[in-house]
Amino acid sequence: MMVGLPVRVYVFSALLVAVWTAGGGLVGLSWGGAGWAVLAAVAAGLVSCAGMALFVRREAASVRGERLRRLRAAEDRGETEGTADAVLMAVALYRAAVFPIVAGSVNTEEQQARRTIAYRISAYDSLPRQVRLSAAEALEVIDDGQDAEAARTALQALTMTVYGCRHRSR
Repeated sequence: MMVGLPVRVYVFSALLVAVWTAGGGLVGLSWGGAGWAVLAAVAAGLVSCAGMALFVRREAASVRGERLRRLRAAEDRGETEGTADAVLMAVALYRAAVFPIVAGSVNTEEQQARRTIAYRISAYDSLPRQVRLSAAEALEVIDDGQDAEAARTALQALTMTVYGCRHRSR
């Protein structure tokens, strides 16, 4: 599973703070023992935390701006409509696998493959937020697997969201 860029930035920042703290502790240890090691580790940790707080805030704003820029560029190229249609098709195929017309006609592997595809394509960054949220709601209802009518209603809501997205882009 791919992890989003903001999560990677935070993980990398935490790792960098830990390395700086450990480095400060080693420098303090080489200076004069355990007391200096603790003092230098705390100082290095505080300095690196302050630096990372400034860096992460700026980087998170940069990531949000880049994501918005990519979404607008995708909308300009018309990719958003095609991706939204692909999401609709993937979720509809997954619904058909969970609630087949003929009982027992879809095996577990096929159902799992359709589920994986539907989830992956629904999480695509260039999708409008409304389509992603509507797809998530539909996938949640379908995953429940109890109510075919609720799944049909959720799929209709996703369809209307996709068509609304197409209408707004024109």
